[in-house]
Amino acid sequence: MKNVLKLGILGAGGFTGQELIRILSRHSGADLQYLTSSEYAGKKLREVFPALATPTVAALGFSPHPQTLADVPALDAIFLATPDEVSLKWAPLFIERGIRVIDIAGAFRLKNSEDFKSYYGLDHNAPAALAEAVYGMPETDRAAIKNAKLIANPGCYPTAALLPLYVYRELIDFTKPVIVDAKSGTSGAGGRKEKDGLGYSTVYENFRAYKTAKHQHAPEIAQQLSLFAGQKVALRFTPYLLPMYRGILSTAYISPKPGVTDADFNRLATGVNEPFLRFRESVDQIELKSVQHTNFCDFSHHFDAASGVVEIVAAIDNLMKGAAGQAVQNMNLMFGFEETTGVY
Repeated sequence: MKNVLKLGILGAGGFTGQELIRILSRHSGADLQYLTSSEYAGKKLREVFPALATPTVAALGFSPHPQTLADVPALDAIFLATPDEVSLKWAPLFIERGIRVIDIAGAFRLKNSEDFKSYYGLDHNAPAALAEAVYGMPETDRAAIKNAKLIANPGCYPTAALLPLYVYRELIDFTKPVIVDAKSGTSGAGGRKEKDGLGYSTVYENFRAYKTAKHQHAPEIAQQLSLFAGQKVALRFTPYLLPMYRGILSTAYISPKPGVTDADFNRLATGVNEPFLRFRESVDQIELKSVQHTNFCDFSHHFDAASGVVEIVAAIDNLMKGAAGQAVQNMNLMFGFEETTGVY
């Protein structure tokens, strides 16, 4: 384990970048040395985000995005809070230089490059990096994360949906479809720059589904569910926009295996020993206020014997467990820190 890591953030001015700055500026093993932003290049952190300007990083300035590797200082690891095409370009170059990468974009989450092209609209031109990328969900991939050079940080919707489904995986009949609907605050859907129809001004006093036919997180959820199940899983995923800033509440509807009871679900849920998974006794106890600004995932289930359907509900903060918090959790594992350092 290195005592102090030299770290950088590409895309440090966005919502996730800001969360990373907040966490890492207080992390005992982190030395933030390199922040990039096209909008804030040349400005000091204390000028742009005074609330984040702790003594250790207040004087740190934003650099323009790099043009060549020569623009990037010697680092132990770098976080890519960037558009997918930027991650595609830079992740392989950083790896080649010996910088370990935590990619918070979607560039390396889907192992099928045709799915990536279909859902992200880009040709995947980094097959070698894709082959060695590790899906960075600590609760499911902890051992592989420790030795990874490139982490594909999970999407926010997949994190909320997959974590409780992983807990209950041995009880689920995966021969039947899994239905997931999830509601997100606007920071998850639109990013820092408002997109038409996704910004708060549009969502305020409103509620609707979006990208219903083809959301980029659907194949990611299906991919990981199929790994849990050991077989292809049919998924129906619908995302919704909440008239609020941060948080995701996800509801999955599954069929239990024959003979499985509510007691079996309770046994697995109460036996969870994960620092950031918290089981609640009732789905009615799952709410966003309990997880906002934290790295926790709260979850519960309702076993409806009359319909034969089990409802599994989870809540996360999309900017923390769904992005920056999970990214730092991954960094801790990669470099031998206590997994909860800085995020607990």
